[in-house]
Amino acid sequence: MRLIPKKRRGLALAGAMALAMVGSLVAARLALTTLALSSLLQKAGASEVSFNVAQASLWHVVVENLKFRIQTQAFAARRVSVNRLHWWTPSLGAVVVEQARVPLRVDALVSPPPGEAGKPKGHAVVAPLVLPMEAITVDGQLVLQASGAADQRLTVKFEAHWVEKNTWTTALHAAGAGLVLEATGKFDTAMRRLDFVVPEFSLDLTDGQAFAQKIAPLPDGPWELAGKISGSAAGRMEGRDLTGSAKVRLRDGRVVNASKSLAMEGIEADFEMTGFGPFATKPGTLRTREVKAGRLVLRDLDCRLAFASADKVDVTKATFRTLGGTVSAEPFTYVINPLALGVVVLVEDISVAEVLALTQDLPAKATGRLDGRFPIHVDESGVQFGTGWLELKPGTYADVQFDASGLLTRGVSPNNPSYAILKKVESGLLKLQLSELRLDIRPPNAPPGRSAQLHMAGQPVDKEVRAPVTLDLNVNGPLEKLLNLGMDSRLDFGSKR
Repeated sequence: MRLIPKKRRGLALAGAMALAMVGSLVAARLALTTLALSSLLQKAGASEVSFNVAQASLWHVVVENLKFRIQTQAFAARRVSVNRLHWWTPSLGAVVVEQARVPLRVDALVSPPPGEAGKPKGHAVVAPLVLPMEAITVDGQLVLQASGAADQRLTVKFEAHWVEKNTWTTALHAAGAGLVLEATGKFDTAMRRLDFVVPEFSLDLTDGQAFAQKIAPLPDGPWELAGKISGSAAGRMEGRDLTGSAKVRLRDGRVVNASKSLAMEGIEADFEMTGFGPFATKPGTLRTREVKAGRLVLRDLDCRLAFASADKVDVTKATFRTLGGTVSAEPFTYVINPLALGVVVLVEDISVAEVLALTQDLPAKATGRLDGRFPIHVDESGVQFGTGWLELKPGTYADVQFDASGLLTRGVSPNNPSYAILKKVESGLLKLQLSELRLDIRPPNAPPGRSAQLHMAGQPVDKEVRAPVTLDLNVNGPLEKLLNLGMDSRLDFGSKR
């Protein structure tokens, strides 16, 4: 049996002891790192903290499978690296977070927390924010969540670097769910104030619209939205206060509500927001190639307007083509909630035939061109016309052919010389060529209950019948309902000769 010399046995024992000491130091450092990181997160308000320390030294710490929660908000990351160039300072140095995952309840953000609604805004006195690091990089996903909607994932890259006392620079890139956003900023840790610039953002409304309407549903839905929004923004966030401005563009817009038989195609808009809270804009433009509302079609809609608030719009220009002519509006204000709209409408060169084609079961056909001016008031109770008029364009004629027995002869004696002519006119055997055609809407001197007076003057188109015809028809009852449903028993006939 060969004996190991005492000197070698001593070296082996010393090596074993050294390895044991190193192992103990490593184990101690891992334990101390675990304790220190847990304590740091708990002081920041975290709970349910869990992680594995993969590496630990004075200069470099690697943590894997980090998870924690601050109040109801969960955070997770596959790997967190801490690099300390100056290990003797009380700083984490540069922190790199990889494969982070942060679920965010968006519907909870839309509704203010209980007790916060109605509270006056202001800058509360807050203690300076202490960030025990010199830089941080976060790469991961922001998972947007809402009740009843599939999760929307945004890929996020965030960087922040300390530059001077109380000042950090930040950079953000986010993409996903039709959104692409770039942003930079400066964060003041003493004031807890972020000044930001968004040089570019874009949003495709087709992607993620189902999610958006879950958290902020549009009234009278469902709505189908499409289009591309882009723009830029700059502002300041201090506490819950957000101020700033933004330029927003919409191209290739489309809005459809099948239940309302409403469709808008080719929407373009350009606005500059002057404030986020309260929301307001400078005068901007809204253009739409075509609007279909039931059987009514509007084309080349061109508006100039400004949002005085989220619920109030001041319109300085509104024009469109419809019914063979053009329609414009005098400047007006549109209140969205509660609904209130008062506008004076001007029409020019409108086709009588196209107007009548919108009304079913109307016992008349007509051609001709009309000009007019009339106010419209809209609120939660419906639509109401004010005092106005529609009139045949001067120097032009209109042809009218009726198909309603008794329409003109009711109450007229068969012995009346005009009875035979009126009978042929109302039965459609004679077409009238009118040189005068005027509809007075809610005339100021009309008796109670009368909503309109229609005056027509002309003669039969048949050259063998030389009998001038003048008709004055009174419309009693709601004119708005009459225009929707066509002529019925609400017509009361005045003089005929």
